[in-house]
Amino acid sequence: MKININSISRLLDDKLTIAQRGLLITILLIKDDLPKFTLAKLKTLIKIKEYHKDLIYLHESKYIEWSGYKAAKQQKSNEAVNPKVLEVMDFMNKLLGRNFNSKSHNTTKDLSIRLQENSVEDVKRVIANRYSEWKDDLKMSKHLNPTTLFRASKFEKYLEEANRTKIGQGFVSADKMNLKQGDEILFSMYNNILDKDVYSIKTYDIGPKGNKISSGMSSKVYGSSLKQMLKTENNKIQRGLKKEFLYIYQEN
Repeated sequence: MKININSISRLLDDKLTIAQRGLLITILLIKDDLPKFTLAKLKTLIKIKEYHKDLIYLHESKYIEWSGYKAAKQQKSNEAVNPKVLEVMDFMNKLLGRNFNSKSHNTTKDLSIRLQENSVEDVKRVIANRYSEWKDDLKMSKHLNPTTLFRASKFEKYLEEANRTKIGQGFVSADKMNLKQGDEILFSMYNNILDKDVYSIKTYDIGPKGNKISSGMSSKVYGSSLKQMLKTENNKIQRGLKKEFLYIYQEN
């Protein structure tokens, strides 16, 4: 491993940031006849990893020659998080009430591969389906993690079951509608509600002034039933009447 500075005359280049110029000056001050010793001295002064981005730029712009360039470039590439990965991990963490690291390569490497072969919605279906099936099972709930859910040998089976049974699909459609715990389910969401999936809701009676007059009743209903309930309330509004019921989304 070695590092060498190419041109002293470019130290005042306007394109350089203060940090990059400082790095060049530091390298110049500790420069040894042997580039490997220059790098060794630099490592005693700074934490190389914290300056990878600047060192990569300096190497690519021909200010320096750095033998660690390719490895650092690859590491930076690995650290760049795919927006699809972030979306899926955000969905998973919210649904499971966990905090898996979306930027950890070890956590998301299998997910990244699954997303090359499947849509974001397919992956969400698997998460929601396994969550619905396992969340109340003390033994199986321990497997609600990225390693198990995105494993190549299991994922295809999980996806087939999710598509066949539709169990947990409501969580995916709720996510698409941006429905969160405590949000009102509106008639405008009608077309995104899935007939065969089950939704957890809390129903409130509404008084003449539009205020809640009950403590609410929790229930689980099929999407087809929920759509009919919403349609009935919307028809009342269309006829100039007041709504009788308010439907609130429950995540579990």
